[in-house]
Amino acid sequence: MDDAETTASGNGAENRTVEDVDPAAAFAALGNSTRVEILQAFREHHLANPTASAAAFSTLRKAVGIRDSGQFRYHLEQLRGTFVEKCDEDYRLTYAGSKVIDAIIAGTYTGRTRLGPVALDSGCSRCGTAAHASYRDGILEVTCEDDHPLFYWSVPPNAAVEASLEELVELATTLALQSYELVADGTCSECYSAVEPTIRTVHSEEAGGSVRFSARCRACAATWDAPVGFVLLDHPEIELLYHQQGRPISSQYWWELEVVDRTEITVLEEDPLRVRLSVTIGETPVRATVDESARVVGLDCPANMD
Repeated sequence: MDDAETTASGNGAENRTVEDVDPAAAFAALGNSTRVEILQAFREHHLANPTASAAAFSTLRKAVGIRDSGQFRYHLEQLRGTFVEKCDEDYRLTYAGSKVIDAIIAGTYTGRTRLGPVALDSGCSRCGTAAHASYRDGILEVTCEDDHPLFYWSVPPNAAVEASLEELVELATTLALQSYELVADGTCSECYSAVEPTIRTVHSEEAGGSVRFSARCRACAATWDAPVGFVLLDHPEIELLYHQQGRPISSQYWWELEVVDRTEITVLEEDPLRVRLSVTIGETPVRATVDESARVVGLDCPANMD
């Protein structure tokens, strides 16, 4: 049974209704090819009629190719509530129904594409060997010849059907930056639940002590782990500095950016953790102070150069 909660407050404040649908029951409704075809029929109708937000029963039935209206109505009713809703005499997709179609188009559940490895015009700062990109079933990965991990991100299979690996790296960089910006502001980029970004001290035999940017969503368990210099990527003064140097962040390989790869870290306080980042971008020295919540609380950056 679905659980619903309604809250209301006076003085014209918002009324909020939250309804939890059992995931097993919701996805069980998709366990029939006819119902998936019905959802696809909505997309085909919208492509043919871009201004139409809803479709008639007869239009959908004709698109799916079922003559028996009773049989078609049964399958359509199984989708109602979670994936389809009725508006006046017609029907339209809910948000969940639209996301299912998006996933089908993107090949999230059905696409299988493999590319590479292909050498990129870049190298590893740790060992100097060439960087190579490869794509396997939704995952883009960049490593060097010595297998040092340089970049890793998920990209929908449909994006890889005609794109080159260089283009996929560019797309993945854009997606990763968008994800980081959301997470840095406290929102999970996967499920949009609240997250708490932080910086933490880590120890390893190879690197010794280091400080990392970190976040974990308690709702969907998505995790983010990156060099602490990532907190500077979306700072307006850092973005301006790279732009003035003719190297916009969005057009660069992340592993080549100084703030990601060549930042000197000084621990100012341990509890709560507070660090100073020192890095030279091009020929410009930059110093930033970052608190435990991964916020830049101080920045010395002469970005407004003539």
